[in-house]
Amino acid sequence: MRDCEKIRSALTPLLRPVSGLYAGIMEARAALYARSLIPSRSSRAFCVSVGNIAWGGSGKTPLASWLLRLAEAGGARPAVLTRGYGGRTETRPLPVKPWTSPEESGDEALMLAQAHPWAHILADPVRARALDWLEANTRVNFIILDDAMQHLALQRDVNLVLLREQDLEREWNRVIPWGSWREGAGALARADAFLLRMREEKASLMADEILLKLHAFQKPVFSFDLRPLGLRPLVPGGSLPARNEPGRHAPSPLPHLDGRAYALCAGVGNPASVRLSAETLLGRAPEAELIFPDHHKFSPRDLAKMRSLRLPLLITAKDAVKLKALPGLPEEIFVLESSLVFGPPLQAEKSFEEWFASSWKNSGKAAIRERFAPEAR
Repeated sequence: MRDCEKIRSALTPLLRPVSGLYAGIMEARAALYARSLIPSRSSRAFCVSVGNIAWGGSGKTPLASWLLRLAEAGGARPAVLTRGYGGRTETRPLPVKPWTSPEESGDEALMLAQAHPWAHILADPVRARALDWLEANTRVNFIILDDAMQHLALQRDVNLVLLREQDLEREWNRVIPWGSWREGAGALARADAFLLRMREEKASLMADEILLKLHAFQKPVFSFDLRPLGLRPLVPGGSLPARNEPGRHAPSPLPHLDGRAYALCAGVGNPASVRLSAETLLGRAPEAELIFPDHHKFSPRDLAKMRSLRLPLLITAKDAVKLKALPGLPEEIFVLESSLVFGPPLQAEKSFEEWFASSWKNSGKAAIRERFAPEAR
């Protein structure tokens, strides 16, 4: 990572003009949508976009999962429209079920389908086509547009923009290829709220930076993090005990692995956050690591590398949906489970749940149970 940063820094005189050109193209594109010169679709359902301004993991899938649980608790009939990145199928849109092959659906869509089997999860790069299918075949009234900040062909009632620590620091307004941003900072004006993925103590340390960068947009700012819960065996009957109802495998409350060394395997956009979660949970760093590209498709050669480590292996839930069906897995392979938690509001009068419920209610598009519908203050 440091070597990549050095190379990018050295190439700044070449990359920065290209970055400015790309940012200008994206700004012009957004303006055409805003003036209705490029048509966009609306929906009868309440639509919330979960997106980010940069490439890389920012917690979109865990937030989509959290919103699905909130929608169910609020009495809605929810769906997720996702690109289905990494999936290959001739069926479009593809209704993703818990038993769908990850080769067809992609890993993140399958994760959501397995965690929320009662929700409609549709994978289709053309999300307007997926919306047509939903409206023709279901009674859905709450739609999550996954990774949709730049997907302006569909209108949304709430636009949630996720930011990472580095987006407020070294990556601020550094558009590809100079940086990781997909658009310039002006695009943040489209947000209805910002969600910063960072620990509560880090958010306190960065309070001045957050104010400097985001106050001008006059939108509420919240923070969240993924808190490690425990481990569960990838294959039922593994060496960590299940402590839940029959047929389900819950994370072990004491996943210490008897103090043994372990290896970490991750094919996600932000492996550093996975490493931190594992270290927080187990109290020690991994003995070895196998880091793969985001959405990596595991091969027999990858499994051979895992087995050669001769260590208990910790993997992410995202990688678990792809690995579980493969033969020849290591004997001790455990899924690192986590839960999304919100910190205190950073620049807002309400908690995120209160703010979101008010936005949902005020849209007038979906019924919402009373305890999730606080009056706007």
